[in-house]
Amino acid sequence: MLSLSGISRRFGATHALADVSLALSEGEVLGLVGPNGAGKSTLIKIIAGADRPDQGEIRIDGAPVVFHSAHDAYAAGIRVIHQDAPLVPGFDTVENCYVGRAYPRRFGWIDRKAMRAAIAEVAADIAPELDLDIPVMFLPPAERQFVRLLRAVADKGRLLILDEPTAALPAEDAERFYEVLRRTRERGTSIILVSHRLDEIAEFCGRAVVIRDGRLVAHFGPGEVKPEAMIAAMGGSAAERSTRATDTSAPKVIEIDGVAAGDLTRPAQLDVHAGEVIALYGLAGSGRSSLLNAIWGSIPWRGRMRLAGADYAPRSPRQAIARGVSCVPADRHRSGLFLSEDLIFNKTLPLLSGFRRMRGLPVPDAKAERAEFLVAAERVSLSYRDPKQLARTLSGGNQQKLIFSRWANRHSRVMLLDEPTEGVDVMAKATIKDIIRAIAADGNAVLVSTSDRDEALELGDRIAVFRQGGIVKVFTRAEASAEALSAAAQSREAA
Repeated sequence: MLSLSGISRRFGATHALADVSLALSEGEVLGLVGPNGAGKSTLIKIIAGADRPDQGEIRIDGAPVVFHSAHDAYAAGIRVIHQDAPLVPGFDTVENCYVGRAYPRRFGWIDRKAMRAAIAEVAADIAPELDLDIPVMFLPPAERQFVRLLRAVADKGRLLILDEPTAALPAEDAERFYEVLRRTRERGTSIILVSHRLDEIAEFCGRAVVIRDGRLVAHFGPGEVKPEAMIAAMGGSAAERSTRATDTSAPKVIEIDGVAAGDLTRPAQLDVHAGEVIALYGLAGSGRSSLLNAIWGSIPWRGRMRLAGADYAPRSPRQAIARGVSCVPADRHRSGLFLSEDLIFNKTLPLLSGFRRMRGLPVPDAKAERAEFLVAAERVSLSYRDPKQLARTLSGGNQQKLIFSRWANRHSRVMLLDEPTEGVDVMAKATIKDIIRAIAADGNAVLVSTSDRDEALELGDRIAVFRQGGIVKVFTRAEASAEALSAAAQSREAA
């Protein structure tokens, strides 16, 4: 169906892609994996017509094609589905599927009956359980992904390129999504799946290719697609579940007593000890992120908290920082970084008052800022060209490390981490997890909010499972298992 031969693309002196060749048959699923910055995004843009190669040939059904724009690729049946592809919240599924398309008409009027019939016919094959008639704002995250798939297939999509489709979904919802994707494949639709979740690539893809430094460095055929092999091809090593010893007699650092906030509607009770990593696991909207935001002082909350034995009632992040609390937010682009500013600016911003030339004057000490950045960057293994380069030029993994670097030079009593490895490659994940363990080993209390069940198991000394606005169960490391976490997260009654 699709064939690429000798695709190369340069940006100045940088080889984004070098002599990449691959082929995809009708109804086949190909996994595309590689570290952040390896060239995956550039390859997707070229296939989708958003960029043009300097060299190489693209063929569709055996015939050479030249895409002058994304419209040309769209006309050839190529659809790219990003994990956060926009939907109109107030539109139902049928209306969202027709955004940007010609509406069927009857006597000059939009024929809504025909619209629904056309979408329902496709939905019956790939997502029969999807409610077509309610606004998508009321659908859970997994079903909103179904809508994105349905929109692409119903619009005569022959090749779907899925970019991290399950990055924001917990394991249970990811399984539902892949069941829908299997039915999509059975219709003869070809799929290129881009994901850092290598177990999903191994389970779902018949073949996989690995791109590193702009080159296709490995191809795995049927029966060869295994996480360990792909990690090795990317230059990394497989992660193992932590066996880190913790001191159960260590003093309590933060005590949560009856705290409710946002979608944490049922008062939470939780203590975190010095040197301990508590994983907060659950679906999106279950209350885990709201607990972090309450501790960070970024949302209104009620209840009682104590920090290092003293009352703690933050009403702003500034107050939290003053008490030794640090935070890495879930959305690094919207809440974590100023992408159009340089690396030094992004590192020192939350603690800028400590980098003044003279006390009381808002004049920064650029030399001190730079020195602080260099020390922090080394501690978090940040890869960069120049401290003055813009944050948006970093890969996703290094953007996340840049946020960690803010707190690397100060002693934090409490570190709050919301989805700390979402959307980063497997090697960056390993580095970030090592940083988290090192933070705990320094005697800090660490709370990690995650929808990734395996990450919760790997990092958590204890795991608090959230469901429907509250904590339903807290597991020790010895008690925790994938099955136990899923059962607690999906149970209908709180413990």
